[in-house]
Amino acid sequence: MIQDSEFFRMEGVPITKEEIRAVSIGKLNLDPEDIVLDIGCGSGGMSVEIAKRSKFVYSIDNSEDAKNTTSINLKKFKIENCEVFHGDAKDLISKFDFNKVFIGGTQNIEQTLEILKEKKIEKVVANTIVLENSVKIITKFEELGYNVDFVNLSVSYGKKISSGHIMLSKNPITIITATLK
Repeated sequence: MIQDSEFFRMEGVPITKEEIRAVSIGKLNLDPEDIVLDIGCGSGGMSVEIAKRSKFVYSIDNSEDAKNTTSINLKKFKIENCEVFHGDAKDLISKFDFNKVFIGGTQNIEQTLEILKEKKIEKVVANTIVLENSVKIITKFEELGYNVDFVNLSVSYGKKISSGHIMLSKNPITIITATLK
């Protein structure tokens, strides 16, 4: 797993933290022949890690800054099996053939999930930090007939202080894994 500090970062463009990437990659259960759609690619942390383990990645973000940041990181890590697109996932999904999806963020999530179901995508992993989005995604997946598993992770980093060491927590992340029945 590439360390967070190695990625190019742009102010206001999120990145999935290293430890969360590791668990999310595990939940995707990637195969070298997988073609993956990364929705809400942000800084490209997941796109880079997925591309290292799969055949091809399509990355989408509705932020031009995110698209550019992902492109820079793909180049930095010499990733050639990934293409980045700017736009709304629900409008772009139909242009691609893929068998797995990672969702790091998206608008119109319910419509997006419906389109993924229409395409009969068997495995989707979605990360959320907003509780209401977690509930919305879990509920929609269940309505669409997916088996849903979810875990909430909180990562803490150690820091030395004058009297010892403390652990500083980052935002807890809910990782939702949906598998088509």
